[in-house]
Amino acid sequence: MNEFVITKDMLLILSPLILLQLGLAVYCGVKIFREGVQNLNRWAWLFICLLVDVIGPVLFLLVGRRKECK
Repeated sequence: MNEFVITKDMLLILSPLILLQLGLAVYCGVKIFREGVQNLNRWAWLFICLLVDVIGPVLFLLVGRRKECK
């Protein structure tokens, strides 16, 4: 039976993606609670940003942020 084992090489290759995901989630979490949101409530956007990999934070940045008045 083939077992999936994470090696040091795999972790080294995946580390930029892991850091990108973590950085986007933290950035969006800070924006959610400091500036507010537009479409859903704060907890729903935080849940989406944390659990839907890179697409969740990008989706929040495109449609969920509170728009600035000029």
